[in-house]
Amino acid sequence: MDALRPEDPRTIGRYTLSARLGAGGMGQVFLGWSPGGRPVAVKVVHPGFATDAEFRRRFKREVEAARQVGGFHTAPVVDADPDAETPWLVTAYVPGPSLAAVVAEHGPLPPASVLALGAGLAEALEAIHSVGVVHRDLKPSNILLAPDGPRVIDFGIARAVDASGITVRAGTPGFMAPELISEGSVTAACDVFALGAVLAHALGVRPFGEGPVEALTYRVVHKSPVLDGLPAPLRGVIDGCLARDPADRPEPAALLRTMSSASETGDWLPRPVQDMLTRYPVTGPPTPPQPITGTRPFEDGREQPAPWPAHDRSVTSVQFKASIAPAALALVGHAGRAVLGIVLGILSVTTVAVSAGGEGGTRFALVAAVLVVVSIWLVRTSVGAIAPDVSALVKPCELRVGAGGIELEHGGRQVLYHWHEVGRVVVRRAERVGWAVCVFPQPGTPLPSPRGPRTPLGYLERKTGWIMVVPVHRLKGSRKEIEMTLARYAGRLWGGNA
Repeated sequence: MDALRPEDPRTIGRYTLSARLGAGGMGQVFLGWSPGGRPVAVKVVHPGFATDAEFRRRFKREVEAARQVGGFHTAPVVDADPDAETPWLVTAYVPGPSLAAVVAEHGPLPPASVLALGAGLAEALEAIHSVGVVHRDLKPSNILLAPDGPRVIDFGIARAVDASGITVRAGTPGFMAPELISEGSVTAACDVFALGAVLAHALGVRPFGEGPVEALTYRVVHKSPVLDGLPAPLRGVIDGCLARDPADRPEPAALLRTMSSASETGDWLPRPVQDMLTRYPVTGPPTPPQPITGTRPFEDGREQPAPWPAHDRSVTSVQFKASIAPAALALVGHAGRAVLGIVLGILSVTTVAVSAGGEGGTRFALVAAVLVVVSIWLVRTSVGAIAPDVSALVKPCELRVGAGGIELEHGGRQVLYHWHEVGRVVVRRAERVGWAVCVFPQPGTPLPSPRGPRTPLGYLERKTGWIMVVPVHRLKGSRKEIEMTLARYAGRLWGGNA
């Protein structure tokens, strides 16, 4: 669960949002609160789907069907607005981790837990199929674990995604039935196949191996699953679910009878996973969020957005303080080079004076001319390089990378780039400063001034269109640390080093 970003909505319909739960192929998911104070999961459709008429039509129909699904092991749909500018739906909030997160953190579950998991999922599929809905994307990340059993989420929505012109086929390789891949045939048996793959995943087995999507889909369609090491009776259950012919797969009701009779009583999850569930408390609706006020001008007088609230920085950002040692060493080097240039200039004048009254005047004049040229070059380049080093000492900088974006402070100046304003962020070799954090802005984003005496940082490179935020050498932290932090918070916007 992450804090809301500045660009995130604070309300959807009549629901107040308080945190980000995640994102998927359909859109983003937020923790919200009903007017009566009940926690809910609010799913906001991706803007690309919102413009697709066929998606909207199918989404409306599937949501209406999904609202009829009951049972103990589903997260029911409680509200939706398919006709909103950006469609959304609301489901009951399940305060627990996904099966994918549990397996990733604690490894395979014991057979007793998987039997209880399978019984709960079979009961959920029975309820889903009873109203004519097919999940189509049953997978570990769509299964949440609660103290009283699993919950299936996102049932029926994959069909609406599949109907859009944005994606070719909904589903997840390794959990998609062979007929869904090769023929596009959608029946309730597709969910039974996915159930078998999910149970194998919970036991730490990948029936069709791992690797590229193409390899996985080929093995699902043409190869038999590898189920070595699976305990009985789960091996027989999973083998039946993964039958290539849909007609050979068992019904959810039969699976429920088999697994519920073999399940043990008592806590259905091992102690480490039970402890993991305590990380998902729900204490009540938040206080109304305070608006972010205040703006800061760019160098040319235009305003840019205010930063994320200061009280959130400790949990939503990583800070990189200024490093003045490189600037101090560079300043000493540049100053020494400038002094050398001045000494050479004096020597050239002396050479000209000596040569004026003696023999070999032409030779001395040539030597003096060379010394003058070298002297001018040394002084000019040194003076030009001294200014940024002095600025680094007098105006130390601080970079914050977080859920809100990238924020730079130096010498009383603040520059912020929200993630929604950024098309790409990289660490690249910038003009005259070496490796630097740079962003490429989205169209319409206010741009800073080009490089000048007052903009040694956070300036626009006219030739390339990149915004040079800050050189890496001016920060405490290795280039690798900075890159890893950017990759963590920027997500798909991270472009590596260029």
